[in-house]
Amino acid sequence: MLKQILIDADTGIDDSIAILFALKRPDVRVMGITTGFGNTTARQAAENSLRLIQLAAPAYEVPVAVGATEPLAGNWKGPDPHIHGPNGIGGVELPPSPQQPLEEPAWAFIARMAREHPGELTLVTLARMTNLAKALEMEPDLPRLLRRVVFMGGTFHAPGNVSPVAEANIAGDPEAADRVFQAGFDLTMVGLDVTQKVRLTTDHVAILDKYAAPENRPIVDYLKQALPFYFRFNRLQNNCLDHCPVHDPLAMLAAVDPSVVTVRTIPARVECGGTFCRGMVVADLREHPIEAPGVSICVDVDSRRALEELLTTFMA
Repeated sequence: MLKQILIDADTGIDDSIAILFALKRPDVRVMGITTGFGNTTARQAAENSLRLIQLAAPAYEVPVAVGATEPLAGNWKGPDPHIHGPNGIGGVELPPSPQQPLEEPAWAFIARMAREHPGELTLVTLARMTNLAKALEMEPDLPRLLRRVVFMGGTFHAPGNVSPVAEANIAGDPEAADRVFQAGFDLTMVGLDVTQKVRLTTDHVAILDKYAAPENRPIVDYLKQALPFYFRFNRLQNNCLDHCPVHDPLAMLAAVDPSVVTVRTIPARVECGGTFCRGMVVADLREHPIEAPGVSICVDVDSRRALEELLTTFMA
């Protein structure tokens, strides 16, 4: 069965792997890509996405829409070029695309696509949830119209990566995330509990280089250029020796093949206040939990199978 997917991204290095994976999967049709602030600006993320679409050369058109430039509350402090490079994709200069972004803003595009394809689309968010929160405001029936929402973000038991308890995508706009949590979506959280368990190594890149399908050689050459930047950050920041966690690609893989992860449905909200806990996903394990919809939280992953499924997509 062909899976129809919308992607919302702040197209950095790991987002780019997730996007390329989805574009090359024969059982997936990417119905559109929307962009927001985070790893880079929303406009640069759109430019990166257009160039990645051209690199993957899918046999169908993929519209791209630019979205939120700041969170629902407060201001964005700007991108982190030491993580994803000056242009979000490790400084790699991919050939420009003749395709232009839509005039329609990202949130309007999400709402329109959901209305045009009721019950058919899975939205995979790889960034802040600002665009989705704005789309929900525009179309209150969105939880009914979208088939599923799978998001990379949050943490259940693992430590946070921007605070002791918070992950970057949720902490970047907690108000937007909490609105999404409360809305009643079929919501799956692919957080640090599982993404930190799946490690892409330089050996994996070498194997990919050896067995790359001829039509995917431009993609593999791009990954060989971009990933060293990401490996370097993880080595300096997290003491990772030539390996990095697979954040956004695992969320995409979980949307395409849910069997690679184990989930537990738990009532959850997002903490929007506090000095140390802002952006924390508060999952309530008590017998009488808080009033909150259940979120399908990924608690374990078959890391070997996840990596093999991800990498062999680009191989002969």
